[in-house]
Amino acid sequence: MDLLLDNCLVLISNKLLPRQLLIERGKITAIAELNASLPNLKRIDCKGNILLPGLIDAHVHFRCPGAEHKEDWATGSRAAVAGGVTTVIDMPNNNPSCTTQERLDEKKRIAKKDSVCNYAFHFGASNDNLENLKNIEGATSFKVFLGSSTGNLLVTDGEKLAKIFKVAKLRDAVVLVHAEAEDVIKKNTEIAKAENWNHAKYHSKIRTNEAESKAIGRALKIQEGIGNKLHICHLSTKEGLELVRQAKSEGRPITCEVAPHHLFLDESATETLGNFAKMNPSLKSKEDVEALWEGINDGTIDLVATDHAPHTRAEKEKPYWEAPSGVPGIETMLPLLLDAVNNEKLSLQRVAELCCSNPAKLYDLEDRGKIKIGLNADLVLINLEKETVVKNGMLKTKCNWSPFATWKLKGAVEKVFVAGKEVV
Repeated sequence: MDLLLDNCLVLISNKLLPRQLLIERGKITAIAELNASLPNLKRIDCKGNILLPGLIDAHVHFRCPGAEHKEDWATGSRAAVAGGVTTVIDMPNNNPSCTTQERLDEKKRIAKKDSVCNYAFHFGASNDNLENLKNIEGATSFKVFLGSSTGNLLVTDGEKLAKIFKVAKLRDAVVLVHAEAEDVIKKNTEIAKAENWNHAKYHSKIRTNEAESKAIGRALKIQEGIGNKLHICHLSTKEGLELVRQAKSEGRPITCEVAPHHLFLDESATETLGNFAKMNPSLKSKEDVEALWEGINDGTIDLVATDHAPHTRAEKEKPYWEAPSGVPGIETMLPLLLDAVNNEKLSLQRVAELCCSNPAKLYDLEDRGKIKIGLNADLVLINLEKETVVKNGMLKTKCNWSPFATWKLKGAVEKVFVAGKEVV
C-alpha cells in the first residue's frame, strides 16, 4: 500500500529534522519538508516521533530446521519486527547444519512461507564442504566455529581454515568467525569437572578471555597472508577488541560485532540468573564491558547484532552442564540501545550506523539500511521518551523469556514498516 508518513523526525547529517516521507510500491520515493505538496495517499501521523531505518540483525538463530520447539520463522520474525528489526541474517548451525545448497534452499522455502520480515542466510563452513563453498548460491557469507558451540561446524585445523579463507577471497565473501579456542575450552573444562564447578557463575572461567583472544589471534594470522574479509562475531573481551583494533589500523579488511548482552550484562549476572545468563562467549568482567563501550564509541566495533539464540525455560532449568548456551535478544536490542542513548552512552546516529547502515554495507544489502529515496521502505518509528518494562511471558519469541526481564527502558518502538507495509 502506498503511504504518506507525516510529521516525523528524520536523522539527516546527524540532525533530527521534521520531514514527511512518501512510500510507493514498497520504496521511499520522496523525502520532503512538512506541508510540501505530496500526493494525497493514506496518511499516517507520526506525531513528531523519530523515524529510523529498519534494523538489520546480522546474527540470529531461528532454529529452523531441527529445533522448532525453541523458535520458528513465524515467531522469530514477529519477535524481530516487534523489536524494530526488519531484516535478519540467519546462522547455519541448525540440525542438520546448513552446509549444502539443498539445505540452504530448504531454509529459504521455510522463511518465504512464514517470515514477516526480510531475511538472508549465512552458510556453514565445515571440515569437508570446500566444494560447496566454491559453488554455493544465495548466501551472504561463510560461518566458521573455532570453538565448539551449538551444532557441528567446528574447524580447528589451520590448513583447512586457510583453504576456507582462500575460497572466500576468490568469491569476495565475508568469513564470520566464532572466536573461542577449542584447546583452551577443553583444558578449562577438564579443570572445571575435576573441581566440580557446576554453576553458570563458572562459565567465564571455562570460556575465558584467553580463549577468545587466542582464537582471534589465530584467525588474524591466517587472514594476514590471504587478505580475505574477516568478521569477528560477538566480541566479548578487551584483549580481543585490541587485536581487532590493531588489525584495522593496518588497513586490513577486518570487522567485528558485539551482542547486547555483552554490552549490558557482566559475569556477575550469572549469580542471580544462573543458566539464563549462560551463553557462548560467556559474560565477562565489568572492565571488559567498559572496553566494549569504548570500542562502540571510537568506531572499532562495526555492528551490534543480537546472537538471538532462544532455548526453552525447561532446557535452561537443567543442571549447568546439561543446560544449553544462548539467550534471546531480538526484541530487546533496540530498546536497550535507545535507553543507552537517553543515558548519553552513545548517539542515535551511532545506533543507526551499528544496526542499519554498517550491516547493510558489510553484507551487500544495498537496498536498505538508510532512509534515502529509492531504497526499501523498511522503517521503524521510535518514541525516545516512552518507558517500557521487559516482561517474561509478554514477548513474541517462542521461548518467551529474556535475561533483561524486569528492566525498565526508556525508548520504545511505535510502528514498523517492511517494504512499506505496516507490520507493528
